[in-house]
Amino acid sequence: MPISFRKHEEFFTFHDPMQDGKLIDRKTEIRFDPLTGETSRIIFDPGAPFIPKDYSKIAKETEGGKCPFCAENVSKITPRFPDELVEGGRFYGNEAIVFPNLFPYSKHNAVVRMSNQHYVKLEEFTEELIANSFKAAHQYIEKVLEFDDQTEYVSINWNYLPPSGGSILHPHIHVLASERPTNYQSAITTNSHSFCEKEGVNFLTSLVSEERNLGERWIGEQGSISWLHSYAPKSHYDFIGVSEAAAFEEIRSENYKDLAKSMLRFFLYFKKQGVESFNAVLHIPVKKHAAEQVHFRLVPRMTIGMLETSDMNVFNFLQGEPLSVKTPETVAKEASTFFTEGK
Repeated sequence: MPISFRKHEEFFTFHDPMQDGKLIDRKTEIRFDPLTGETSRIIFDPGAPFIPKDYSKIAKETEGGKCPFCAENVSKITPRFPDELVEGGRFYGNEAIVFPNLFPYSKHNAVVRMSNQHYVKLEEFTEELIANSFKAAHQYIEKVLEFDDQTEYVSINWNYLPPSGGSILHPHIHVLASERPTNYQSAITTNSHSFCEKEGVNFLTSLVSEERNLGERWIGEQGSISWLHSYAPKSHYDFIGVSEAAAFEEIRSENYKDLAKSMLRFFLYFKKQGVESFNAVLHIPVKKHAAEQVHFRLVPRMTIGMLETSDMNVFNFLQGEPLSVKTPETVAKEASTFFTEGK
């Protein structure tokens, strides 16, 4: 078996005051990512609830004239692309409007304003809204690749609501394109190529096959996308969607519809779990290669307990060690029910 699921267990012995001073061994599980070897830690779940927050009040305070993405402002105060890239300076796709990021993160960085509505709750998103936004991003990527043949790395990124780092409530996604990779793009590309050279197969498609057979972290399929939970998660949840498309040239409108349908299923699960926010990235190889595959990474973000504590801490940011109080196998089993027929 070319894919290895490795873990290391450690036990901490102490007297637990919650069990009348009983001497116990509490386990920490260190898991190794089957592709990169990076570690994540599955820790004891203290049972602190994820507390969803209603942003309706702050939405009222920030909408309309105060929001650069609302209808009265979006065509007036957002930047425009050069006319040689797109006539008129912006791309349009129904409610979606694509324009440059005023403070770019990359050589090419577009923002896609997703909807006319300022605050869209999870249950208010529609398949059309999500799919059209990603298709509008696709238009921009297509033009960038025509305009700049040095572009090698492309991604579509989504920060939803403040816990995710989203600085504007109005729903939007970021499109990044550059000749230089992010750390994630570098790691996934380098290790995928090494795996393919050694094993003679594509890592992600092999992972899908292996996880489907094991059934432990398998979630389900939505059209052209296979869904599973990461073995060594980046956070308390970490969903991976592997597309049938290997590169940008193979992505069709139906692929974005399948992604949108998948997102709506996950949103139902999030609502049940008390999760309201998330980070997501669609990684898109520019050129087709046997080692690479279009894939989606979806990591919910949340606050914990009455203090609304962040789900990220020193371990994530300075130690580079993701923590999860949820076991991937438990999460996958729960989420898979939303991918069964009739749900």
